[in-house]
Amino acid sequence: MHKHLSSSHRAGRVAASAAITLLVAAGATLATVSPAAAVGASACTNERYDWKATVNTASVNFRSGPGTSYSSKGLLTKGTKHLMRCFSSSKPAGWSWSYIKVTSGPHAGVWGWIRMDFSTPA
Repeated sequence: MHKHLSSSHRAGRVAASAAITLLVAAGATLATVSPAAAVGASACTNERYDWKATVNTASVNFRSGPGTSYSSKGLLTKGTKHLMRCFSSSKPAGWSWSYIKVTSGPHAGVWGWIRMDFSTPA
């Protein structure tokens, strides 16, 4: 069975296809969002605005989201200062993750996530 589309719906689909073709021809890349795409404070389950803290272990992955499935933005070393904005619990592992803004070191000014147990209040 073949579905018939209205002329306005067909025109919209043709316009969208043409726009994509032009972007690709011009060298643009189309981004897709994976399940492990970066997330911000929207993933938080509790708000804690600007709680000062430091990294308490030799090094910890600074991640793009609250879990090990998210990409690493790099490592934060012991003593790295940051502001914790909020936290989120990861299932099934059950770890809590802190959404932070790094305030010292090479990642200063960057927002991301670390495991909450690798952070100590300053």
